[in-house]
Amino acid sequence: MFYENSRELSEELAFLSDRLNTLQKKMAMTARLTTKAEPLFIGSPSALGEQLNERRKALGIDLYTLELQTNISTSTLKRLFKDPEQVKFGSVLTVAKALGMKLCTVA
Repeated sequence: MFYENSRELSEELAFLSDRLNTLQKKMAMTARLTTKAEPLFIGSPSALGEQLNERRKALGIDLYTLELQTNISTSTLKRLFKDPEQVKFGSVLTVAKALGMKLCTVA
């Protein structure tokens, strides 16, 4: 696709961003409706990263798409899935939310 000016490109990017957000919400809703919401107890940070990555794969979301949805670079996502302690906690929360997951603590 060839764009005559930056305005056309900007409009197309805004449209795609809106479309991605809509699809993300639909995927999260579908995931909530089709899966039983059972608590998952995770004993280590690396287990949390693995669980997030498994969820991403189960939803069929590639790293590039998740990067577009979360505005978190692919390299950071890879580090997060390997060891969440290497990234900001806010990034972990953003990814969990994008994947339709909620994090909670148990005292």
